[in-house]
Amino acid sequence: MRFVEWSEEFSVGIEAIDRDHRRLLELLNELHEAVETGGGREVLGKVLDGLILYVSYHFAHEEGLFLRTKYPGYAKHRQAHLALRNTVTEIHAEFQSGSREVLPQQVLEFLKTWLFQHIMVADRAFSEYLAANRIAL
Repeated sequence: MRFVEWSEEFSVGIEAIDRDHRRLLELLNELHEAVETGGGREVLGKVLDGLILYVSYHFAHEEGLFLRTKYPGYAKHRQAHLALRNTVTEIHAEFQSGSREVLPQQVLEFLKTWLFQHIMVADRAFSEYLAANRIAL
């Protein structure tokens, strides 16, 4: 059973960003499947590696769009990106070093909550800015 399915409810109306978000949801589903089948601990490192790489790619992509469109919410949005990147990097480092037990279900719930809130609030604000100012990408 999938942890989360993409729906139009998550769409921000920008296909490139929606495509990135769908990939992030797939990473959550991979982790969920590992947790459900009892392999969460073994797979968590791989998923965290992929998440760090993809989050960095996605955030750079979004931030480039913010700069190109002179988005006034850039600084605040970038801070949210940095906070998540730092948190995921910290979780990954603790996982690799074994200094703290990282529970896959806790990581999964944190990422799901963060991603949904971020898409529904911060990313939608960018989409609304584009629409209000008739900026096409």
